[in-house]
Amino acid sequence: MTDVAAVEVLRSYQILDTEHEAPFDEIVELAARLLHCPVAILGFFDDRREWVKAAAGWNVSFLPPEMSIAMRLLQGGSTTIVPDLSSDPRFSGHALVSRPPHIRFAASAPLLDPNGVVVGALTVLDRAPHTSVEHADFLAVLARQAMLLLEMRKRERQRGDVDELRVALDESESRFRELFEHADDLIVSIAPDGRLLHVNQAFLSAIGYSSEEVSKRSITSLAALDARDDFKATLDRVMSGGHAERVETVLLTSSGRRMTVEGGLNPKVIDGRALLARVIFRDITERKKFEGELAKARDAALESSRLKNQFLTNVSHEIRTPMNGIIGMIDLLLSTALDAEQKDFALHARSSAEQLLAIVNNILHVSAIEAGSLTSVNNDFDLYRTIQRIVEVMEVAALGKDLNIVFDYDQNVPTVVRGEQARVRQVLTNLVDNAVKFTEQGKVTVRVRMDKETETHHIVRFDIADTGIGISDADRVLLFEKFSQVEGGSTRRFGGVGLGLATAKQLVEMMGGLIGVDSALGQGSNFWFSLPFVKQSASAFPIASSELDFRGRRVLLVDQSVTSRRTVRNYLETIWEMKVDEAENAAAAIAGLHRAADEGKPYRVAVFDLMPDADELTFARTVKGDARLAATGLIYLSSLGDRLDLPALRAAGIAACAQKPVGQSELFDALTIAIARDAIPVARDASAPMSLDDIVARPAAPRSFGGAELPFPTRTSSGTVPRPSVPSPAVSIPEALRVLLVEDNFLNLKLTLSQLEKLGLKADSVMNGKQALEALEFGNYSLILMDCQMPIMDGYEATMEIRRRERDGKRRYIIAMTANALAGDREKCLAAGMDDYLSKPTRPEELAAALSRFVAKMREQ
Repeated sequence: MTDVAAVEVLRSYQILDTEHEAPFDEIVELAARLLHCPVAILGFFDDRREWVKAAAGWNVSFLPPEMSIAMRLLQGGSTTIVPDLSSDPRFSGHALVSRPPHIRFAASAPLLDPNGVVVGALTVLDRAPHTSVEHADFLAVLARQAMLLLEMRKRERQRGDVDELRVALDESESRFRELFEHADDLIVSIAPDGRLLHVNQAFLSAIGYSSEEVSKRSITSLAALDARDDFKATLDRVMSGGHAERVETVLLTSSGRRMTVEGGLNPKVIDGRALLARVIFRDITERKKFEGELAKARDAALESSRLKNQFLTNVSHEIRTPMNGIIGMIDLLLSTALDAEQKDFALHARSSAEQLLAIVNNILHVSAIEAGSLTSVNNDFDLYRTIQRIVEVMEVAALGKDLNIVFDYDQNVPTVVRGEQARVRQVLTNLVDNAVKFTEQGKVTVRVRMDKETETHHIVRFDIADTGIGISDADRVLLFEKFSQVEGGSTRRFGGVGLGLATAKQLVEMMGGLIGVDSALGQGSNFWFSLPFVKQSASAFPIASSELDFRGRRVLLVDQSVTSRRTVRNYLETIWEMKVDEAENAAAAIAGLHRAADEGKPYRVAVFDLMPDADELTFARTVKGDARLAATGLIYLSSLGDRLDLPALRAAGIAACAQKPVGQSELFDALTIAIARDAIPVARDASAPMSLDDIVARPAAPRSFGGAELPFPTRTSSGTVPRPSVPSPAVSIPEALRVLLVEDNFLNLKLTLSQLEKLGLKADSVMNGKQALEALEFGNYSLILMDCQMPIMDGYEATMEIRRRERDGKRRYIIAMTANALAGDREKCLAAGMDDYLSKPTRPEELAAALSRFVAKMREQ
């Protein structure tokens, strides 16, 4: 600690807490460069700190005694150098040495007053040890230069005789010029008009001119033409304003090489005028080149990240499509008469499918968050039923363990809340699944309680407590990081990809909540999070528990997916005994709504998905804009990841939204809101920031459907061009025609077989190209419908092998069926030897048209 006498000496200089000054800035910068260190500090010691007058490479105003390296290093009055602080017992446990930034090298020269009292230090620091130290003796020279400046200021304030001091200063300047000449950096003194007053040898060597040649030139004449004006403007500002500035410019060497340099232009001001400026240039040509390469690498990395996110999103959506069919078909199966064992198998299958869907959702959430495309969708939903469904699924996942799942819902928490149901469900699913995974016996408790209330929000706390393996303090640091788990071996024992907790944290924070964990190794864990839910109006009450009766209500189901329609129709008809009609597109839906209204039996609800001939907003506005149809409640089935503007949907007249694959409870909630919409207000939610940009459909010319003009724009936000609907041609197909369908996806197989059957064709089917070749050895098939992407042998390879075997025989007609719809895919199929091309999902009219082309080809032969 600094003694009282030293503090009094320091205060006599009146330097503490003063502004930056160019001479001191120049001293620390030169010290850092001479000793090849990234940091240099000129600090003064008072009784409570090391106050920093000037610093290079570190933006710091003061250091407390326990963090000051110089105060601990300088025990005497001489320069001290420590090659590696980590091996010096004086710095054992020092905050800057043992923890970031992990300083290793330090050299410090004391600032001594004329009586030898230490008032501060000039110190250089580096995070790497130094095995050898060059120019260390100059550190003391620079320290004396700083003290001479202080003495000059002090004597001038006292108006005393300064001759003796000026002699000492001249001697110091002589030593300073010696240092100036031996420095590796490019040091230049510049007159106000740009003339070069003095340059050191390093500058001459770098620029390639002699001292005589340089003396005849100005600094601006050495600058490249494209950098000259900017450099001159900076120099003029420094000279006129008397304030130092950083400068970066390009100099031309005698050989014409461009050399990029940077440095600080420091003016020497006497009597209010800048007489010269000194700059210490550093050649950064290679660094700029490296930065350019880094920029290109960064751009490439960003593009790679964008492509990765796009790939993950596309793959996740592709996986969700068959998963929707799987879960829907299992729900249909569960609604049929099953014995106990069959029902148990089906429940297990549905639980596994929903767990797989949760993993896909995690991947999609991560990619959407990173791409900045995950949007908010606030809605009224039944929180109790949402959690209850998650618990039911997890009870199946816990079978085989001595494990109970307990659900505790505080009666003070509203049953119906306004928030983001999909995100809440995803967070809870991830946390409960994590608890079940890491708990072999005991129980998992899902507890929901009211944390606190504000004038506008309910703050609800969720706790998921388990009696599992627990987590150590060290492992909790990375717990919520992507792709991390508490131990490497847990992947093999417990499974998982390390996305569940990371996704939960991101989603909770995006909803304005907090998330955390309390745990001890071997004593279980309690994962908790709290979320704000907008308070409902006084008239809102839990519709799910009301006496609404769906029985006999008319519903129009609009969905181009046969599988999706079957799933939703099963809920509507089998469970709630509603009367359901179907439509595949907006034109058919509008016609059906009008027909029902004319018959005096209007539809109470229309449940619709994305349609090929209209976007959701235009369809809703058309329905609600027609007085005969306005009473029909509208429910929109959206896909995960869709960017929805909820206020716009509400303004268009849509009563409720549900995400696909829609579960029974979610669809029930949506129906109750649509049928009894007066019970839960559907006013615009001003608290949720939404964007309309991504759901605005581009207008298109009206298209003709059966002679009627359809006033709907074509939806083009997905980036694909909708295919026009064409009437199915009359196909006259020989009865003896044999068809082979090669398709590995079961649902696609059923769909195509059904379409063929409606066209009067029976077909045999196989699952891959190898099986197709075997089937052709025993069957005389004239027509082959060939999928392209299959395991074992794909459609391209199978087609080429078929053509090779047909060289001397009858040629079979092969129609490609592929999910790819990119430019060049049709040509690739034809190049492989296929005769025609259909893009999946195949439409009946397009399949019929392809068969007509096949029949016409047969007749030509």
